[in-house]
Amino acid sequence: MARDIAPLDGLDLNLLVTLRALLRESSVTRAAQRLGQTQPTVSRSLAALRATFDDRLLVRAGRGLTPTPMALSLRTPVERALAAIDRLRTAGEFDPSNATRAFRITLPDVLGAFVVPALAHRLQSTAPGISLQVLGSERDVLRTLLDDEVDVVVGAMPLDHPELYARRVLGMGWSVLFGPPHPASQEGLTFESWLQSTHMVLSPQGRPDTPGALDRLLAQHGHRRHIGLHLGYVAAVPGVLQSTPYVMSLPTPIATELARQSSLTVVAHPFEQLGPVPVRMIWHEANHSDAGHHWLREQVVAALESVHPPGE
Repeated sequence: MARDIAPLDGLDLNLLVTLRALLRESSVTRAAQRLGQTQPTVSRSLAALRATFDDRLLVRAGRGLTPTPMALSLRTPVERALAAIDRLRTAGEFDPSNATRAFRITLPDVLGAFVVPALAHRLQSTAPGISLQVLGSERDVLRTLLDDEVDVVVGAMPLDHPELYARRVLGMGWSVLFGPPHPASQEGLTFESWLQSTHMVLSPQGRPDTPGALDRLLAQHGHRRHIGLHLGYVAAVPGVLQSTPYVMSLPTPIATELARQSSLTVVAHPFEQLGPVPVRMIWHEANHSDAGHHWLREQVVAALESVHPPGE
């Protein structure tokens, strides 16, 4: 005769909350701070978790803790389970005007600098209680989605995984941005003069040796450009272009906004084979039908389209 199994076989859900904090922080002290508990309380919970799973879960590594293989295998199901439990209180309903929910999205710096103000304005005017955390793209975005560390990823890179949904929001054309020191300020810009220029590119993920889509396309047509400067963030772009003869290829709405903010020139890109930059929004299937998540996705789409309306 099969035995009756108690819910979760006696596992205390509060212990899973502690386990999630420990896996995120890799530190008893920081986990206690995140949970608003004392360090001895979290240490006792860790001891109970070790007994429950018959595994050390986190072991000492230098000044911190590192997860065991068992702990790593628990990370995603724990995140998913607790995220689902968190949504039980508002299952099937979402009123942004009264909601106090927290969301996390990932945006590349080149887009975030212009999309985030539009998104913040929308949230402040329609959902003042919503908390939004915007992260850069210099992280493993696939892992953050699968581990439920972010709600939405926005970017050009496709993420092929059976658990993910993707929506192509828009396609952005290319432009070239340069400052007064570049000869094109007086002579105009041709493909030849663009190719022979010194180029500046954004490398937010810290991999300047990996050719980007533009460089791969140039190579296919037998061309190569010289990149003189790799930048990790967009904020330094205007200052560099105002003082050097560099050129920079950027999505048109980003280049246009940077030119508007400073004494820079923006022109249509002379490399005719260069197609539009696709901007995708990607999320996990676990959040697909959630009313609050659906609302968030619509706000992200609206903010993107306000910067670059479809069809432009």
